[in-house]
Amino acid sequence: MKNILLVRATPNDLDINAYNVQQVGIGKSFVNKGFNYDFITFKKDAPRKETVFYEKNGCRAKCIELPRKRFLRWGINTEICDKDFLDKYDLIICQEYYQLQTYLMSCKSDKVVMYTGPYYNMFMPKLLSPIYDICLTKKLNRQIKHKFVKSVLAYEFMEKKGYAGLINVGVALDTTRFEQVEIKPETQKLMQFMRDNTCLLYVGSLIERKNYPFLLDVYKRLLQKRPNIKLVLIGKSKVSAVEKLLGKKDADYAKKYDDQLTEVERAGIYHLERLDNPQLKYIYPLAKVFLLPSKLEIFGMVLLEAMYFGAPVVSSRNGGSVTLMQDGKCGQIVEEFNLDLWCTAILKYIDNPDYARSVSENEMKKIREDCTWDVITEKMLIASEVLDLRQSINGQSAFIEEKK
Repeated sequence: MKNILLVRATPNDLDINAYNVQQVGIGKSFVNKGFNYDFITFKKDAPRKETVFYEKNGCRAKCIELPRKRFLRWGINTEICDKDFLDKYDLIICQEYYQLQTYLMSCKSDKVVMYTGPYYNMFMPKLLSPIYDICLTKKLNRQIKHKFVKSVLAYEFMEKKGYAGLINVGVALDTTRFEQVEIKPETQKLMQFMRDNTCLLYVGSLIERKNYPFLLDVYKRLLQKRPNIKLVLIGKSKVSAVEKLLGKKDADYAKKYDDQLTEVERAGIYHLERLDNPQLKYIYPLAKVFLLPSKLEIFGMVLLEAMYFGAPVVSSRNGGSVTLMQDGKCGQIVEEFNLDLWCTAILKYIDNPDYARSVSENEMKKIREDCTWDVITEKMLIASEVLDLRQSINGQSAFIEEKK
């Protein structure tokens, strides 16, 4: 049996049962391909804990929680830098170029590959970033042959930093969580509202990085043009783990903007602070337009969801939109935060049902063909030259031909 290890060193705690955890989705795919998979995450002041979260055909995926030490925005655990420990694995995936743990592990094993998403220095202190790049870029280039990135923007970002051997594999959606989902009463109520109205949809936190004030401004401008427009908000003003890591603490960020709404504007908003993620399979298809106006988005998992279920998308330029929607056939990217441009893009869907239907069909086809974890793990296995691993499982000659 062959073994794969993935290490998430980011120093914020992770709940593997939370919404669309990438490390879980990718693990299920490796198990389906016949590998054992260990996923290591660090947790503050916690004892070692191992949890098997998926099993199939004699293989298993396991989450290993380890205590961490935090230095700045680095999570560090020297226990897993032991060569004897790393030698148990045939492929070692370290997440994020900026985590010192990635460098430390690459010093101990030549089986380490990188899987990174940021396309801006969001997680690296401004003064430290150039020092880190000067000291470690050449070493990481030499020690890690394959660097997988999550988006076109991440590719360009890493290339500018001097990294070579970059491969854009993207990010995927774990669709198994949407299977066999019973509709809840609050979902039925929202579905009826969306059937009865022309609804824009936003799913996500109501925070600065997601550009919540601009979202409201777009809605208010559209109301002047189309008084029947409604806005469905699913999410709340909360400080996420990422925001906490960056020092953001304003949990009531949205309130000051909500208080500025008129009675008419407020009447057209249907707001749910929480809806279980699997329930969204019933909501996305009813949206006339899905909006993602984020200032920064490493990828945007809600973008994958909206496209998977066929909601026509209008998005800002971010990691996910540039990767998935660049050809203009799978949604619209608005390059500027200009109200007129956003309104024009939204009304293009509402006023042209045939165009909206075409975009919806292209989106669904795109995600189903290119954005599954099976597709992404296949790219990783091919690029990492783990041919002998695949041969030992099923002897597929197609793997040899594709690699060539």
